[in-house]
Amino acid sequence: MPTPLKWLFKVFDTLIVVGMAVISILVFSNVVLRYGFSSGISAAVELSRVILVWVIFLGAVAGLAKGAHLSVDILIARLPQKARFVCFLVAQGLMLWCCWLLAQGSWALTRIEWGNVTPLTGLPVGLTYAAGLFAAVMMALVILIELWGALRGTLPSTWGGAHAQEASMAVDPALTQEKIQ
Repeated sequence: MPTPLKWLFKVFDTLIVVGMAVISILVFSNVVLRYGFSSGISAAVELSRVILVWVIFLGAVAGLAKGAHLSVDILIARLPQKARFVCFLVAQGLMLWCCWLLAQGSWALTRIEWGNVTPLTGLPVGLTYAAGLFAAVMMALVILIELWGALRGTLPSTWGGAHAQEASMAVDPALTQEKIQ
């Protein structure tokens, strides 16, 4: 995780937990009210949807910052250090491009939909799309910080080879042979 932003990602983690708690309370309350009392919270579905979208995008940013996204490093682990560095630069460049595309599309949709409001809560529909814009900017910031660190000589652990342990292809015959008596 980028050191300059650790405090921010702790805030994100807190917002994710609070968001999930609010969603759980809204949905549970709505179910109990509908089935138990033939009523309900009319805005619960819309509010839950908006919060869920924000929680997902905040989680994606936090996952990127922590290096928790799925990665397959079987090829990278076998490359020499300079080749790993080049692959890192290419991968980060591609991720920045994806962040640009996400930001561009989210910004366009946010602008288009900001004037429309949801029927029950009155929230702007563009608020949902703004989550993608926010996530794209934050992910780009994380990537740029990692690039800056790499250019100063510190690759993230997966790319640096810290977890790269080559599996032994040889099998100890004493472990596989059964005693025949």
